[in-house]
Amino acid sequence: MKTLMPVMASTPTYKKLSLYGGFTTRLVAFLVDSTIIVFLYSIILYSASDETMHLLSWKSMIADGFISFKEANFIFRSLFYNSYFLVLHWFYYTIFESSPKQATIGKFTLGMKVTDIRGKRINFIQANLRYFAKALSALPFFLGFLLIMSSRRKQMLHDYISKTIIVFS
Repeated sequence: MKTLMPVMASTPTYKKLSLYGGFTTRLVAFLVDSTIIVFLYSIILYSASDETMHLLSWKSMIADGFISFKEANFIFRSLFYNSYFLVLHWFYYTIFESSPKQATIGKFTLGMKVTDIRGKRINFIQANLRYFAKALSALPFFLGFLLIMSSRRKQMLHDYISKTIIVFS
């Protein structure tokens, strides 16, 4: 005698989505934001500068197929060792994260926003604290950024200091 086993319809399984922004999504948002900042800064730098070295370096790179160390050093110093870049970087992050959208363009594109611990919008002072605390996250071999791997709310050191979280909206 054979026993028949009832055939059960397979129930759909749902993958639990994280409420908090993880390392990879935040890294992608950072790369998007960095690309935008460097692009904007390059436009500002090239349009406001009297230096002809900027245009000559790109022209020689296109003609020769490579750029000399002197030219690369000049471009790097003019892009990143300039107070205007630091001001633009600070302004971009603090204004966008304390805005009604609560996110930079990179975070907004990926559906994330910056909130305080209670889920409310952060103010300009809290956005400044978060921005400058990122330097502390980077100091000991970027360990403050790796704190995200072990925290329940996916917070980095600067998030703990400024009492903020990154959530999906």
